[in-house]
Amino acid sequence: MKHIIEKAKEYKRKVAGSYISITQDDIGSKITGDKVFVSVKIDGEFNLLHFDGKQSFLVNGGGAIKDTLPFLDSVTKLLKSNNINSLTVAAELHIKEDDSRCRVFEVMSAIAKKQDLLVLSVFDILDIDGENYTADDYEEIITKIDDLFASNKKVNSVILDVVNSKEVEEIYNRRVLEKGSEGLVIRIDGMPIIYKLKPIHALDAAVIGFTEGEKNKVRELLLGLLDEDNHYIQIGRVGTGLNEELKSELFETLSKNLIDSSYIEADKRRVAFAMVKPTLVVEVAINELLTENSKGIIKNQLLSYGEENGYSFIASVNGTSLLHPVFKRLRDDKEINSHDIRYKQVTDLVYIDNSSQSNSKELPKSEIIFREVYTKTSKNKTNVQKFIVWKTNKENIDDRYPAYVMNYTNFSPTRGEPINRDVRVSSSKEQILELLQVFKDKNVKKGWELVE
Repeated sequence: MKHIIEKAKEYKRKVAGSYISITQDDIGSKITGDKVFVSVKIDGEFNLLHFDGKQSFLVNGGGAIKDTLPFLDSVTKLLKSNNINSLTVAAELHIKEDDSRCRVFEVMSAIAKKQDLLVLSVFDILDIDGENYTADDYEEIITKIDDLFASNKKVNSVILDVVNSKEVEEIYNRRVLEKGSEGLVIRIDGMPIIYKLKPIHALDAAVIGFTEGEKNKVRELLLGLLDEDNHYIQIGRVGTGLNEELKSELFETLSKNLIDSSYIEADKRRVAFAMVKPTLVVEVAINELLTENSKGIIKNQLLSYGEENGYSFIASVNGTSLLHPVFKRLRDDKEINSHDIRYKQVTDLVYIDNSSQSNSKELPKSEIIFREVYTKTSKNKTNVQKFIVWKTNKENIDDRYPAYVMNYTNFSPTRGEPINRDVRVSSSKEQILELLQVFKDKNVKKGWELVE
């Protein structure tokens, strides 16, 4: 069982890292040839279906096993009758689509309540009877899948069109733009590349920070969205699409809104973002939102914001990465509120499971009881250490909250991982302050200067 779980995790990582995202504008330049394999991208849950000779079960990319779904018994009987000793195939678990697009959150609901609605669309074969399966082209793989599950109504291959490159745009228009499918998966005969062809999406987000490129010009903008609790979720950054005039204008505007903050984020150059009051809303076009990559589930930073103390780190939550973000325009018609820059813009497009995340609605505000910032310059680079302790004022209302929290941030632009964070909690003020002192004694050495 363990080796199948690892195989599922590894395959998921491999698949997540191998797709290349393109848009409709790329069809003419990227898609060529007389034999192109096109299938609809299904918004379902990835699983390996494994038959070990005795039973069939599913393992998703996180290693969770499902062995009680109604169609699995029929799969076992079918494979036994065809003298298959073992089988592993890759598939999407989803709800059968008619004219409406299936959403992955509907799959999660069906697993819990309406399992008879679930179907499995198989798109790859890993092994049969203990032997790795290989084929000359993708059409052969789909034909083999059809043969394996020919009489099973709940398990089928993905629907495949074999066309020439000039026909791809018509399929995209019909299946994605007209019928609302998530996108297309495209393979070209004789090429190892797999394309994901999806529509462009737009997000309206708050600017919560910026870095400087050329003197007095913005290089990148740090973006945040508001959740239902009015916490900011840092979703990424954007620099592409900013012209030189706008870079200067944004620098002048944002420089007037600089705010001190216990939260630090760095760009790819390991330069810290200057955090700003959230006053500007921008529209960003994205090619795709990724929830997983080759390293696993993507995390975003959940932040609280206040005029006095700026942004403070709350937690790392399951999130998303913006693929190929491009700045489109300032949204002067939008305001900083939980509707105009709502996080639901993301969750309407992709499923993110943060069901265990605490809901802090109508709970008392936290109170900062200690804050110190130290800096040290080395090789013309500024290193920063921040210590902050707060009383949550929520411990008697919601037992998911500790009474006291200490957050330590260490920023070093010359280090491989420039930002290190550590969070400690306690029910005792005395104990949390003792922990604070231990951190200070360990980290604040000669050369560090108290600046705040």
